[in-house]
Amino acid sequence: MQLRLSLPTIALIMAANAQAEDYVTFQYMQYQENDNRVSVSAPSLMINKDFGTDYTLNASFVLDAVSGASPTYYDAGSGASAYSRGKNISADRITYDNISFSEQRAAGSVIFTSRFANRDELILGGDFSKEHDFTSVSGSAEYMHWITPAKNQSLSLGLSFQSNEITARCVDRVNCDASSGASEKMSATAINTQLSFLQNINRSSYLKASLFYLIDDGYLTDPYLNVVRNNDGNTADVVGEKRPDKRQAYGAVLHYANALNDAFTLQLDYRYYLDDWEINSHTIDSDLYYDLSPQWQFKLGLRGYIQSAASFYNGGANFFTDERYASSDYRLSDFNAVTYKSDIRYAFNRDFSMNLGLNYYDQSTGLKATYLMTGFRYNF
Repeated sequence: MQLRLSLPTIALIMAANAQAEDYVTFQYMQYQENDNRVSVSAPSLMINKDFGTDYTLNASFVLDAVSGASPTYYDAGSGASAYSRGKNISADRITYDNISFSEQRAAGSVIFTSRFANRDELILGGDFSKEHDFTSVSGSAEYMHWITPAKNQSLSLGLSFQSNEITARCVDRVNCDASSGASEKMSATAINTQLSFLQNINRSSYLKASLFYLIDDGYLTDPYLNVVRNNDGNTADVVGEKRPDKRQAYGAVLHYANALNDAFTLQLDYRYYLDDWEINSHTIDSDLYYDLSPQWQFKLGLRGYIQSAASFYNGGANFFTDERYASSDYRLSDFNAVTYKSDIRYAFNRDFSMNLGLNYYDQSTGLKATYLMTGFRYNF
């Protein structure tokens, strides 16, 4: 089961308030969905080391343990499995319910930053992620150039490439021996480019605007999800979903930060996304930090998300017939979601601090989730 929580996600959580200095951070995240669905335990470690003022090395590692159930259609007469598929089966045997799974993933990331005499930066990164049925390797490069001598404007260009290998069971596809139940090694690639402009507005605020372009190519289907085809009320086919083997996406991101005064700092983000699967999404994210004292910091945040459905999505059991592409994955449906965020950080001294965060996620599809984050940071 390809895990949905990525290493960059964990790294961003850990580095939310990271500064350029030598430190080690340990975080533990516990994610829990309602209806006995997905549960994730994710301890992670990050080390940041400066080598003088010109070089910085950042390394992180995360180990996910995931268990739970994912909803899909299946042939109940063959047992509760994502591979309980068949053709011309009795329509009353078709069930939409959770299929149990468990998975572990190990992932690592390394980021190296080099600063030149004019203080421009070159950032090189590499990531590796391994599950029993999914392996991902990626590399990235970003160059940041200061436009003005005062260093209040910068332009950044970034590029990343990801190569994925997916193990998919040989079912409902041509050019493989479906009767053997063997697995195939499928592949996919992803390319991401981003152009960003940063403007320091004054000594306490800045605005960053980015444009991005994404392209996914290869096996983009989820091998564990099914759809129902040719349902005439008497018989139907339960087969694996099928998605296009290419996706292109475009979008823009705006980020604004302002130290309102000595105690309050505000961060606002807006992201627009559009792809040729006809998914269109808007994300608004806000965080307010309050420094009660040198020891105590509090954060409250709110994130809103809305998206339209993919052109080949339908959640019904009597919709698909001979359509080339078909999916009943609710993550491709039209929905909206709100995340409520909170975090408390306490600094015992200049070198050692701890944090405790609690987030609550509420999606219009009925999915609800909580995730708890706790850990420490040590400056060395």
